[in-house]
Amino acid sequence: MTHAALFPELAEIDASAADENRMDFSKVPAKAAVYLLVGRNEAAEEQPVLLATVGDLRSALKNRLADTPPDAKSKRINYGTLCTRVYYRRVDSSFAANYWYARAAEELFPATAKALIPWRDSWWVAVEKTGTFPRFRKTTDLSEPSLAYVGPISDKHAANRYIELLEDLFDLCRYHNILVQAPHGKACAYKEMGKCPAPCDGSISLVSYREQIDAALGFAAGTTRAAWRAQTETAMKHAAAEMQFERAGRIKQRLARADAVNTYHFAHVRPLEDFSFLTLQPGKGKPWIEPWVMTHGQIECLPQFNVKTLPEAAEALAQKCRQIAMEPAPGSMDRSVIRQMALAAHHLFKGESDHGIWLRASEVRTRGPAAVVEAVERLREKKASKPMTEQATDTLAPGESDEPAESEPHSNPSV
Repeated sequence: MTHAALFPELAEIDASAADENRMDFSKVPAKAAVYLLVGRNEAAEEQPVLLATVGDLRSALKNRLADTPPDAKSKRINYGTLCTRVYYRRVDSSFAANYWYARAAEELFPATAKALIPWRDSWWVAVEKTGTFPRFRKTTDLSEPSLAYVGPISDKHAANRYIELLEDLFDLCRYHNILVQAPHGKACAYKEMGKCPAPCDGSISLVSYREQIDAALGFAAGTTRAAWRAQTETAMKHAAAEMQFERAGRIKQRLARADAVNTYHFAHVRPLEDFSFLTLQPGKGKPWIEPWVMTHGQIECLPQFNVKTLPEAAEALAQKCRQIAMEPAPGSMDRSVIRQMALAAHHLFKGESDHGIWLRASEVRTRGPAAVVEAVERLREKKASKPMTEQATDTLAPGESDEPAESEPHSNPSV
């Protein structure tokens, strides 16, 4: 992809001029932007030098293109004498900035893109759709079509806790190395405690155990959670009515344990097939809204609309979400889509601190244009977005942390 495809605007840089005359700064917007500084190699071909996002492009370029003061200890690069052109794209939200920055990083710096993108891949819980010895495991890889995935989950530790929760609620096998020996395995202590039906030693069939796995998957995905709670509450009341208070107490503890799903870490867990969204982000001014849709992990930016045309826009966006339902979910996700999903998860877990509003495409299909109108009202009630500040991430190495970033990164230089 060419620089022009990523960045619709450009300005020339005169490397031989004085700092204040390196370019016509008055023609560069003092607005948030993603920008790319380029130089030329020995063959006179353009070569990317610096990629960044900033809250004020004009001020950032005046600073970047100024000559470095004489200082033997300074590691700052003289971009003013090295670069010949700047490409840029205006953005109106942190989501737009992160999306265009990440897309440019992957196109221009494919070998180091993972280090330049500060948010990590999202965590999911997966289990075999079929098979003799199914088990739940955490993963960031969504490429295996034989697995059913639910997520995203806030981090890898929370993913572990989600699996432990499923094991507790549905009495699943904790030792897969013993399960694969069924029906000749030696049951562990969980059988004696009444917390595992022991498919490993043949106490129940693997067909019955598969049914437990499927029940756990339905609960994990949220599709059967309400029915499970209602059924379990009925069982507790029945036990109490039969004077089986110890059993009723154990069921009550199980219900309390299930409340763990109602936390921040698991707030967005759904089946992978439902990972399609409409998000409304701030536009170029207060009356403007920028809609984005994600279809099975693929992000698309739609034209901004003015709130004066909200009824028409809401109907069009609802129709777009209906079309998403007609798109078949892919059997697996490639690397590019997984990274887009990671960006969406990063903003989902920001919650109210995110500048935009997120809606499941399935919710918009169910409620229609009214869901969009309500989301626009909520967006307009939010506080104005904080100006984006430039922040270098050249010290962020791949694998440095598996946890979500605490602050929103906005700039990433790479030479």
